[in-house]
Amino acid sequence: MEMASDVVLRSGFRSYDRTALIEALREMIPAAGGWPDGADPGSRVLLKVNMLSAKPPERAITTHPELVAAVAVLLIEKGCTVLIGDSPGGAVKGIQRYWDKCGYLAIADELGIELVNFESSGSDPFHFRGRSINIARPVIEADVRISLCKFKTHVFCRLTNAVKNAFGVVPGFGKALLHSYALRPSDLSEYLVEIYRLADFQMTIMDAILAMDGKGPSTDGNPRYDGILGVAVNGPELDMVMTSLAGLDPLELDTSRIALRRGLCRPPEEISVEGLENCRLDDFRVPGVSYYNRLPSFLGTLVRLLFKRPPSATDACTACRTCVEGCPVGAITIRDGKAVMSGRKCILCLCCHEICPERAVKVRIPFTGN
Repeated sequence: MEMASDVVLRSGFRSYDRTALIEALREMIPAAGGWPDGADPGSRVLLKVNMLSAKPPERAITTHPELVAAVAVLLIEKGCTVLIGDSPGGAVKGIQRYWDKCGYLAIADELGIELVNFESSGSDPFHFRGRSINIARPVIEADVRISLCKFKTHVFCRLTNAVKNAFGVVPGFGKALLHSYALRPSDLSEYLVEIYRLADFQMTIMDAILAMDGKGPSTDGNPRYDGILGVAVNGPELDMVMTSLAGLDPLELDTSRIALRRGLCRPPEEISVEGLENCRLDDFRVPGVSYYNRLPSFLGTLVRLLFKRPPSATDACTACRTCVEGCPVGAITIRDGKAVMSGRKCILCLCCHEICPERAVKVRIPFTGN
């Protein structure tokens, strides 16, 4: 029997044909070590998707529903009960439109999958660095947890993939509170790695078929067909491999470096990868390092007051109030037919940028050109 690889990649996908995805996963999952222990008949398997905002799949913002369906079909064949869950920005005001727009409602109806609302299903508190982190109870109670992440850029954290996808297991305003504690991307990354550890994903399946570069992770990003599908047991190790493909040092991503320091993964040179030679991310544009990472953390509130640059609405704003209703701290009002973000109240969670349906929110990070 061949030795399993730590990360298994396949390339050449030009669409989300479900049959092709199912056949690819039938081969990739055994190559990565097989299904997690516990994925047995009668077990409850949670698929944690990236459902960042209520946008259609072709925007490359969310995990494609046909990939989710392909994974679900294979698990149903094994006799598992499949659940889909996430906690997207703005969903405290209602999650139904997210399920619908992202395409998960249709596949749930077709396959008999349960859609789990992390906002209303309860949570349990955990403590890290003197702060409380609430994790959605369905995540804790699932027999098996599989992360179905989307590979794309992020103006604050540079790249979002396996580790960043774990953020969605924190329901509602909890994510905004963590943003308020962490001014610098490196500070937020400490929390992200801890959340990933608490979520205890046993497998990660990555959607980089239709990926995103530029000023992601949402409306300012550039969708691009890179045709890559990935499977790994260890999410941070998958992140390191994809960071390298994107043209960065594998440990240039804060979350990867922190995960390695905390013993959650192995160094890049020890990670075995199958299929890497056939995968390319040509001219993949990654946002620069945030200026905030260069500031001493002890400056705290003073830095926030001096250097914080809240998002702003462009002339494309239609005053639809989506950002007003989705802002967790009430920092946005409508004036003269346009959204206005309060510099005093804004906590830089970027929810407005992520949920704007018109791509009308501009994010400014000082001294980076981003």
